[in-house]
Amino acid sequence: MSGRHWNEENQRWEEAGSGPATMSSPPPPRPDFAPPPTSWPEPDLAGPAAPPPGRNRRFVLVIAGAAVLGAAVATTVVLAGRGDDPGPDPKPTRATAAASSPTPTTTLAPGPTPSPSDALPSGYREVADAAGFTLAVPDDWSRTESEQGVFYTSSDQASLIQVFTIEEPDSTPLASLRTASKTLSSTNPGYEEVSLERTSAPDGASDAVTDDAAELVYAYDSEKLAARRKVVDFSFTARDGTQYAVLVAGPDDDWPAQRDRLATVLSRFGPAQPRL
Repeated sequence: MSGRHWNEENQRWEEAGSGPATMSSPPPPRPDFAPPPTSWPEPDLAGPAAPPPGRNRRFVLVIAGAAVLGAAVATTVVLAGRGDDPGPDPKPTRATAAASSPTPTTTLAPGPTPSPSDALPSGYREVADAAGFTLAVPDDWSRTESEQGVFYTSSDQASLIQVFTIEEPDSTPLASLRTASKTLSSTNPGYEEVSLERTSAPDGASDAVTDDAAELVYAYDSEKLAARRKVVDFSFTARDGTQYAVLVAGPDDDWPAQRDRLATVLSRFGPAQPRL
């Protein structure tokens, strides 16, 4: 993802020569991560940047100390960038589940039922996001959107979920994460690649999540949060052929809560279809 760099002051991934990213109104960069963006996008993680020749991630979600994700994921956690900062807007809007409309106007509605085996854990809700997908998120987390992707962030900004699409041609989930890790290692203080491997859909994931997947787990020192963060960045090909990056970040001491949260997010993941 050439041209992307981590802006420490703004705590987000940005394209070379671009000004501060502006938040787009909801209808998923990552709240305090700008990582890395999935290469990925995150608030202090990385998020999607303007579509460069490399991988872009439309949705963001990595931690405050994360830097620009690899060229393979320019759009935030594949079209988005990975980063800790979901955007400059201090007043993120809260996403709500899509509701049916009595008028003939087109609205986003959930796609095929993900067929989860169990009900969502207490404290979670299913959302039909305006960006075109469904997912499960904590009840009280706030939604923001930027060039790095879509972010859902906790009230204390310590934890977040970042989602973005990967548009780099001929890329694979593993290749995009390998590039992201290489970039992060040179831009984030105390960066540690805990694991990077090809994997399959987690137990309980919706049918929209295929086994063409890879997972990167890493930790770094977030200067913005003055704490060490641990991130799980999951890149996969959806049933419809779209590549997504879903990044979940939180305090290092909370691990493995991040991985458990990822499984819950993916249990309701799927495309959102227009409803007339």
